[in-house]
Amino acid sequence: MSEFKRKRIYYTKAQIKTGLVTEGEEWMFSDTTEYIGQYHTYTTNEVFSESNFIKDKSRKLIPYVPPINIQSEENTFPGGVVLDVTKNFSYDEIKKVDFKKSKIPNDTIAVPTDKDIKRGYMERYFAHKINDKIVIELDKDNFSNIGKDGGLDKNLWEKIKIRWKVSGPEYDQRDKKSGILKESGIIDTNRRTTAIISEKYPHMMDVLVDLSKFSI
Repeated sequence: MSEFKRKRIYYTKAQIKTGLVTEGEEWMFSDTTEYIGQYHTYTTNEVFSESNFIKDKSRKLIPYVPPINIQSEENTFPGGVVLDVTKNFSYDEIKKVDFKKSKIPNDTIAVPTDKDIKRGYMERYFAHKINDKIVIELDKDNFSNIGKDGGLDKNLWEKIKIRWKVSGPEYDQRDKKSGILKESGIIDTNRRTTAIISEKYPHMMDVLVDLSKFSI
């Protein structure tokens, strides 16, 4: 089976846990490349990269196994020097995945409150890994804990907070004669927000794909 394909074509929301994060030494690809970043899991014991499944981008993950030194006549050279050999195995050999051992800084992502819906917008919280392409979404508590004990390292992660429109018309409402904006639309407003934040953080474009997310 391709590393880009899941066992099933369709999964219910209850069968998927999204927005999980690993900072290393937990998951890797089948080619033994260690994976760091967002991932998601399924009740079928499947684990894939990215916060949500993205066709031709999300790749199957398997539990991380660190490289080990295996000494043998074939890899031992004069002077006792041992060539570093990585342990080989296949995904099919792994029968169980213990999700409880995963580091999950954002068990739940912030969702709009009644107050947010009434005023038309909510705050969304993100962390951008400095000098890397990784952007993760957090809830308010984990966002506030960046730099504190038990939180993400402030020397590695930079805080990003944006205002996200969640209620109102789907698109901008303009006067037919004058073209003057009468009421901002959810999708158009969030598109403008995404464009602005992506000027400084280009990888936010890959995170803020669903412009109507959380909308009522």
